[in-house]
Amino acid sequence: MTYDQIFLAVALITFLVTFVGIMVFVRKRRYDPKGVTTNVKAWKPAVTTVATLLWLAVMLLCIFDARSIAWFGRIAFLDNDVAKGLGIALCTIGLLVGIAGEVTLGEHFRVALPREKIRLVTTDIYRHIRNPCVLGVDLVVLGTFFITPSLLALVTVALNFVGFYLKVQAEEEYLLRTHGEEYEVYCARTGRYLPRF
Repeated sequence: MTYDQIFLAVALITFLVTFVGIMVFVRKRRYDPKGVTTNVKAWKPAVTTVATLLWLAVMLLCIFDARSIAWFGRIAFLDNDVAKGLGIALCTIGLLVGIAGEVTLGEHFRVALPREKIRLVTTDIYRHIRNPCVLGVDLVVLGTFFITPSLLALVTVALNFVGFYLKVQAEEEYLLRTHGEEYEVYCARTGRYLPRF
């Protein structure tokens, strides 16, 4: 195995263990970690699901066979050590940001919208940005593209950005309906993905 295959394997395991761990934690607190997608057009969550499955496929194919990059339209000018180093840095930052977001949410974490009214989390990393979990996923997927530069990985990045943007929109509408002015004040002082200065 090459160093980038080992890194991708470790990144994927870290991502999955953290995600499953937070889901189990939320379930043990007697909440539904999946949430619901009511009031959301059915195709919107499907985009995120397809993007996630494609990303997992790209990761697994590269982990088990580095030559898989060529199977899906290798982008030659990005297939170098500099791009791979950038990809590793993006994945690492993405994992750290995403894990910080999940841990801070704790029992309030949901994959979709909560079934019940939950407290608005504005502490720790949420003091600075509103969507660290989505930012984390975006960075990991973008990093994966630089490590495994192919047309399929590029499609995965595009689908991921669109799917999670739609997810964030649905969450923001829900939070505005649920928390009203408190959420508006929070939005005014925080950025969607990056801190406001």
